[in-house]
Amino acid sequence: MWQRWVRSSLHPLEEAEVDDKPVLIQAGALGAGRPAQDLIVSPQHRILVGGDGQLLKYFDSEAFAPAKALTKLAGIRHMKGKAKMTWIHFACDRHEVVMANGCLSESLLLGPMVLKMLTRDERRALTGIFGAAVGASIALNGPAARTCLKVAEVQRQIANSASSNRSLTAKEIRKWDSDAAMEQYEAERLRA
Repeated sequence: MWQRWVRSSLHPLEEAEVDDKPVLIQAGALGAGRPAQDLIVSPQHRILVGGDGQLLKYFDSEAFAPAKALTKLAGIRHMKGKAKMTWIHFACDRHEVVMANGCLSESLLLGPMVLKMLTRDERRALTGIFGAAVGASIALNGPAARTCLKVAEVQRQIANSASSNRSLTAKEIRKWDSDAAMEQYEAERLRA
C-alpha cells in the first residue's frame, strides 16, 4: 500500500445540514476496542462493518458503511456544534482497508463524486498520478476494496438485526420463564 496523494482542507460548517456534519465514533462504539480512541470522520467516510470485530451483531459479512448511516447506534453521532473542520484525505495506489484509531476504515476512493468536489488543478494532479479514468463511473485508483453499502442499505440492515435480536430476546425470556416454572413445579413435587 503506497500513499500517493494527501489533501488537507478547512471547511466551514455553520450552514451545513446536520447530515453533512462530522461524525464522532466514540471509543468502543464499533466493538471491543474499536476504535481504541474517539474517531472523527466525514459523514460519507466509510467504516468497515461485519469483520474484524466491528459491528458483527448487525452485519454478517465485510462491507464498507458510510459513517452517517451508523449514527443511530450507541456512541456514534453527528457533531452538530462544530463550526469548522479540517479534513485530511489520502489516496493510495488502490482503494485500501486502513487502520484509523484502532478500527478498520478506508483510504480515499477517487470516484466521480469525490472528483467533482475537487478543484480543476487537484483533478489534473490526480490524473497525472493515477492516469485518466477508464470510464465515467470508475475510480481513478481502481475498484473498491470491499462492497460499499448505501446509507439506506446500512440502516435497513441495522433495523432488521435489531428487530430479530428483540424477538430472540423475547423467546429467550419466555423459555427462561418456562424453565423457572418447571423447576418450581418439580421442587414443590419433591417437597410433597
